[in-house]
Amino acid sequence: MNERVQAPSLVYADVAGGDRLAVRLGAAEAGYAVERCLNRMSRCAEAYSATDLQVRTDVVVARFLDADSALLAAREMRERVRALPPMSGIKLVLRAGVVLESDAESALEKPEALAAWLVSSQSPDTIAVSEGFGQALSPSMRRMLGRLGDNEGSVPFPALELGEAPPPTPAELRLDAIQAHKTLNVSFRGRSWCIDAAHPTLLFGRETGNDIVIPDPRVSRQHARIELRGGLFYLADTSTNGTYLLEQGRAELCIKRDEFILGEKGHIGCGFSPAENMSDAVAFALA
Repeated sequence: MNERVQAPSLVYADVAGGDRLAVRLGAAEAGYAVERCLNRMSRCAEAYSATDLQVRTDVVVARFLDADSALLAAREMRERVRALPPMSGIKLVLRAGVVLESDAESALEKPEALAAWLVSSQSPDTIAVSEGFGQALSPSMRRMLGRLGDNEGSVPFPALELGEAPPPTPAELRLDAIQAHKTLNVSFRGRSWCIDAAHPTLLFGRETGNDIVIPDPRVSRQHARIELRGGLFYLADTSTNGTYLLEQGRAELCIKRDEFILGEKGHIGCGFSPAENMSDAVAFALA
């Protein structure tokens, strides 16, 4: 699953150190160095699908549809600027502020003004985010944030700071996305079932006591079940011939006396491959 919850966000990032560099090398050389930083920063914004991008004298302003993309873009901007070597002993660094577009509604300010305010209150090489923005992040991303340091008292509204921890892995982000969905729709031969907090377990097998009865000799009497636990949907096999799982965009798996976390969408074959007999497979999809 790669869809993220939409939370329109804005990144305001400037380059610090250009004035000191101009004094030492002249305006033209300093301008070239700052432009090199801005080019790297704008490419990062584009890589994370910025919906709007503005590049100014020493500032990049970028908008994103979701909070995770905005924070990852800001982090990548900082890393790309850090990677550039010093010029005449002066190191250019990034300062960034990241806010939700909706933060501006409660503060009666434009989002860009709020983000710039965050930047002005911070030391160089710092990424500060509004508290509301932090709450809109997926859980794995939220763990990257920490409390602001010495400048906390000058922050105009509750804010957090992006630390040095590495970003979450794709697998962690996938689990976050799955946990955000609390309903799994299951269908078999024209009938449908819903697994949610009120109905957290679905049984299938050859016996009539199962929720889904599959009259096939390859199917065990109590073949498998799907359970909702801790916000995740588990497929657990209790059969003789195994349970085959074919998810969208992934290789087929055979689960035997084990369990597996279901993804966004796919098919389940009780004792047979769904790819070979899709009409007798159990279909599922996150709602």
